[in-house]
Amino acid sequence: MKSNPQTNTVTAAAPHIRTGVLWIVVPYTTPELTRAALRHSAVCTDLDVQVCLVDVQVVPFPCSFDEPPINKKFSEHRLHELFEETGLPGQIAVLYARDRLEGYRRMLEPKSLVVLATKKRWWPTREWRLARALSEAGHHVLLLPL
Repeated sequence: MKSNPQTNTVTAAAPHIRTGVLWIVVPYTTPELTRAALRHSAVCTDLDVQVCLVDVQVVPFPCSFDEPPINKKFSEHRLHELFEETGLPGQIAVLYARDRLEGYRRMLEPKSLVVLATKKRWWPTREWRLARALSEAGHHVLLLPL
């Protein structure tokens, strides 16, 4: 800190400000709703944004996680195609779990930013219920009604 006795002002050297990466998690719901959520995530391109497109696949109890009934390559290809349309930096992830909400709870960091799109309905949609559960778990959820 430097003091100038003639003007009685104090100047300080600007601290080194380090910016972090803003991670936005977009859960895969349907192709239409996921595209909408990715479009809204792309609005933040002037920030240092990384998007993680996540598909939690529910594996029924009798099946083992080693041989799930869902083809992982198909799921990854589907996510990769959607993600390439946006041109956003980030990654895709396919996660297997017994319960969809539990899969997101295991995968998400505390206080994650989650962007979900849903269709406007007068009844609670699947996406609305997921958004509410994630919000109650302490995450920041942006629900986009279409």
